[in-house]
Amino acid sequence: MTYNRYTPEKLDQLVLRLFDIATVLRDISLSARKMKLDDIPIHDRKAALWCDQLEQWASKSRIALEITALDRETEP
Repeated sequence: MTYNRYTPEKLDQLVLRLFDIATVLRDISLSARKMKLDDIPIHDRKAALWCDQLEQWASKSRIALEITALDRETEP
């Protein structure tokens, strides 16, 4: 596993990408309601897997942040 260093700005860029994706999906749901469509055939297996992995990554990243902060507090 390769670790990459993230600045707060790089994390913000990732968040903005996720918001953009969420906006597209929200637009789809609003359009479907407006068109009175009860369902939309969407293949979602990979998206669901990616979301699960992203949630795990976010949790591990939070832990890494806390460990990094604790390490800095204990440095001489």
